[in-house]
Amino acid sequence: MNKLLAVAGSVLLLGAPCIVEAGTMFTNPVIYVQPMVLNFGRVPTNATATATFVVENMGIGILLGRASVPAPFKVTAGGNYSLKANEAQMVTVTYTPRSAEPDSQTVKFTGGGGAKTTVTGTPAPVPRKLFTR
Repeated sequence: MNKLLAVAGSVLLLGAPCIVEAGTMFTNPVIYVQPMVLNFGRVPTNATATATFVVENMGIGILLGRASVPAPFKVTAGGNYSLKANEAQMVTVTYTPRSAEPDSQTVKFTGGGGAKTTVTGTPAPVPRKLFTR
């Protein structure tokens, strides 16, 4: 998943939210969220689509926090987290389009320095039933 890269006496943790010098360790909780952008694609108006983020504590100590996002998106599971070092949890978000316009919002994750991700979705017209005589 993540890779360490040694460069001129420093160590870079690729895929993580910060850079760490060789020989140092995180002494606090550090939040890491995947993916950074979650696209629900086309969803019929008034239907609901579901997708998930993974929240991980890449530091030491307990990562306490909460995920939140404005409508028409909603955190429906895993929104409150208490994670020990190297523990991860799924955060479920739903999307229920209410208009004909595409939607985009920021999901905010608190604790461990905080994180922000983006959710997007596009309403799709509900197909009309064809009546034949």
